[in-house]
Amino acid sequence: MTGSLQKKKLASGKEYYYIKLSYIEKGTGKRKSKTLGTGLEVKNNRRKAEAFKKECIEKYAFLENISECTLDTNILLCDYLDKWLEDKKIDLKTSTHEGYSYRVKRINDYFSPRQMKLIDLMPKDLDLFFKYCLQYGKINQKTKEKEPLSVRSVRSYKSILHAAFSQACIDGLVVSNPCIGVPVHGQKNTDYSEEMLFLTEEEVSELLHFLAEYHPRLVPITFMGAYYGLRRSEILGLKWDSVDFKKRLIHIRHTVVKVKTVDASDKTKTKESRRSLNLFQTAENCLNSLKEEQERNRRYFKSEYKNSSGYIFTWEDGRCYNPDYITRAFSKATKAFGRPEITLHKLRHTCCSILINKGWDLKQLQYWLGHEDAQTTLNIYSHYNKQRLNSCENDLSEISMMASDLFTQRNVG
Repeated sequence: MTGSLQKKKLASGKEYYYIKLSYIEKGTGKRKSKTLGTGLEVKNNRRKAEAFKKECIEKYAFLENISECTLDTNILLCDYLDKWLEDKKIDLKTSTHEGYSYRVKRINDYFSPRQMKLIDLMPKDLDLFFKYCLQYGKINQKTKEKEPLSVRSVRSYKSILHAAFSQACIDGLVVSNPCIGVPVHGQKNTDYSEEMLFLTEEEVSELLHFLAEYHPRLVPITFMGAYYGLRRSEILGLKWDSVDFKKRLIHIRHTVVKVKTVDASDKTKTKESRRSLNLFQTAENCLNSLKEEQERNRRYFKSEYKNSSGYIFTWEDGRCYNPDYITRAFSKATKAFGRPEITLHKLRHTCCSILINKGWDLKQLQYWLGHEDAQTTLNIYSHYNKQRLNSCENDLSEISMMASDLFTQRNVG
């Protein structure tokens, strides 16, 4: 049985510790979890919470009976990965678990024909697997030929395997994690990092006016992406009860995502993604126009109207948008606009650059965009400043004028 300290912020604003126990259920062999409150505020109570966690592990040890659910030490790697993935389902969001499922399937496609046992896997086997993926890890959907997989994707495979083998160590099936020390060679992060895109305020206005004429459904969604820097999941997860017109705030606290299935959740991508943003006047006008439109649609469709959850962005009959539909529709619209490089996510970069021009500091930007790590914000900040430096007029020409006479050509003879 293992335990971890978690934090939860209540509506009152106070943040408390709670304990999450993870154990193998007696009899079934399935991994389960149990959450316990501590009553301890996060501030100045770390040691007390750690001590309480140890007590809880001892108190609830009876829930787990390792002897009844010991795994076969000769279990195949693919079988163990499938079991590990099933056990993780209780701890992961649906979309995250589906992403893991895809990666585990790709790993199993490679190792299954080899009938590799978990206990026999060596670092050299992983090294060969990573090198194979870097050369032939992706199949071109048009030509059906094998192509190189990106370094980032291969590293995500390594993360899956590292986590699975860490659990295998806990389960007593292996004595060490073979992933440790095995590198994934390839381009540096700067060579394959996400390409940044920074539209000017004029370009954003042109895009919005184009959409208003040819793709009006996308106008308010694009508006929220460009001026609030919201992720697709945050835009589609906005509900009317998240908008406080009196206090002029928009609360980001619900998301709608999709990997294989659409998953609506009262959780954001990270704890820092849960934030309250200023409802400025243009945004209020945008939301009010949507509210009036929904009321007209509600009266028209009557009992057939579907929006019982109160989502802001919906079809005319109240049904929620499929996230993939919005991505495809936006891509089609930007191609028609003549700027296919613009994506809904890259509007977050634009939002950041616009606010930089208005004098916002790093911490303000981090909060507004909901970044967990300030380094992510700093990365966008530095990319934009480099681009701005290379495109702006060189002020050094002006300030060096007093020395220009030193280099004036003189007539010879």
